[in-house]
Amino acid sequence: MQFVSDLFDRNDLSETQVLIRVLVLAISVIVLFILVHTLFDLTRYLAFCLKIRHSFVPRSWLFVASTSFWTLLIPTRSEALDQAPSITISDKDAFEKTNSSTQITSLLTCSVVVTGLLLEIGKIRGQHLAKLEAHSRLNHPSATATLTELSLRAVQSSQSLNQASLLEVLLPANSNAPVFVPLGVSNSQQVFVDLGRGSVVSITSNDQAERSAVFNALIVSALFATKNRLQVIVYKTNSYHSVDFAGIVAASSFAEVLRLAELSNTECVVFSREVIRDSEISQLREHEVAVVCQNALTSATTTLHAVDSTWHLSPGNLSISPFGLSGEQAAALGELLSDVVRCVDELTVTREITTDSTVALENINDYKVLVRTLGPVEVELADGTTIEFEKSKTKELLAWLTNHRSRPTRSAARTALWEFTVADATFTNVVSDIRRTLKQTELLSPLEEWIPRTFSDHLPFHHSIVSDGEVLRACVAKAQNLSPEAAVVELHRGLELVRDLPFSGTGYLWPDAEGITSQLVITVITAAIMAAELDLQRGRPDGVFWATAQGLKVLGAHEELFALRMKAHALKGDLAGVRFEFDSYQRAIASDSFSISEPSQKLVCLLNELTNNLVFGGPRLNDKAQGYSIALGFDPVFHRP
Repeated sequence: MQFVSDLFDRNDLSETQVLIRVLVLAISVIVLFILVHTLFDLTRYLAFCLKIRHSFVPRSWLFVASTSFWTLLIPTRSEALDQAPSITISDKDAFEKTNSSTQITSLLTCSVVVTGLLLEIGKIRGQHLAKLEAHSRLNHPSATATLTELSLRAVQSSQSLNQASLLEVLLPANSNAPVFVPLGVSNSQQVFVDLGRGSVVSITSNDQAERSAVFNALIVSALFATKNRLQVIVYKTNSYHSVDFAGIVAASSFAEVLRLAELSNTECVVFSREVIRDSEISQLREHEVAVVCQNALTSATTTLHAVDSTWHLSPGNLSISPFGLSGEQAAALGELLSDVVRCVDELTVTREITTDSTVALENINDYKVLVRTLGPVEVELADGTTIEFEKSKTKELLAWLTNHRSRPTRSAARTALWEFTVADATFTNVVSDIRRTLKQTELLSPLEEWIPRTFSDHLPFHHSIVSDGEVLRACVAKAQNLSPEAAVVELHRGLELVRDLPFSGTGYLWPDAEGITSQLVITVITAAIMAAELDLQRGRPDGVFWATAQGLKVLGAHEELFALRMKAHALKGDLAGVRFEFDSYQRAIASDSFSISEPSQKLVCLLNELTNNLVFGGPRLNDKAQGYSIALGFDPVFHRP
């Protein structure tokens, strides 16, 4: 009995571990049964040999034969492990290896470039989200784009400490206005080369693949590793397999290169895949254009050449491992950037609230555990008690589960939460931490489990565990079928859950990559606009200010929210308040790195309209609701009978 007790004395066993231990117990019983029968047959055989009174038919042979046949059919533990599907968290290995050469370092291990790429992605999303309408819905990113962004964020997370330890070495400037971009790594030092006006960088190697990889890396560095975006012109006459990003201009002749360089209003860099002569370089330098070429030049200010796969940098004859970018990596990055633009450009507007939740809207408030993601991630009980867990990944797993309610699987969760292949025991311990900690609340009956045990990849969890994002979506959906008074109450109840930008301060990799953060922002903005417009319609400016303030917590430069605040001040007859809100909007877009720093023409026109109305006898607070709504250009998101 002690043996059986030792097998099942732990509470944090996974379903697989329980199954294995049950099989071990069953096999032990069978083996014991065979041994007993073997001893019994041996005794009978001895009696048969001595007395020869009856025929002898051994009984144990049947069990021995069955067991032998069973071992032929069932694979061993090692065979099963070899055949088990492996989970690849990211293409980190592919990112770290550009090609077979050990002298080239993948550009996607450079934190400066990866950070620039992610900032560009955030900028694209931010600019579109700032203009979004209520009830918009973000298109789901493609699987390839999601994996690529997850990989970039994993690289950024894992490389930030390593890159911080690298000393940055700036090569001598070749121009009056140097623009330094990362070139490679030498002796644990990250080397930056000047691509400022008049700089000429020559890349030579007998290996065309290596040369092209380094060339591609410099193009991407020029696009994303500089504070001010450079104008990149690629000179090529053939269909080279090259990077193809927005912001790159292609030229098929040198005359076209000169024309584009003359028309450029910003600093320009020409990347030439064609053989370019010193005389042509001189013409480009006259226009203060930097050049990167794939042939040797006497006028080159910086030369990077490979001898027997060993790269040297001149001047100084410095041994270096240059950054490279393979064609496959360039294609993956291009698809990611295109997909980001597609998702935000094709925002759909629908009054139907579609959720990833199987929790009925009428039962959404009957939760026992609330996972708060509209701000720093926390887990609370229904009475507001904060729950603390032993494992650091436990809250993240709960946040992931509540945002993937319709398809929660172990493999998907492991892929999202870890940027490397995690051991079974590690994931099991996190799941057990949820079971063990929530069990202590004694909120479920003994027959229920917070996370039921299964023998499949499915990872179900109790329906009373919900997220604040689910609650907010439910409030928005219910408000559309209520009277204005009741709708405002419902919307305010959902907006009270908003504390900050979704998942703020967490560093989770998956919410941004999967578009979850953006969609939560859209939901908050939708609820804020709906509540503010209803309060504006009823002549309650204080409600407008509160609802819009909640929305500005997640998107500080949203045009429509500031427009509603300006209208609320106009409703009170407060011209100074109108101008103050417009000034606040200008400060918001100026401080927002994702904004275009130019005020919306829509808000400029609204400012002029409200100013004229107030100066020349516009509506006041004591006017009828319908009158001031029309006068202020009120266009409600949804209408009531």
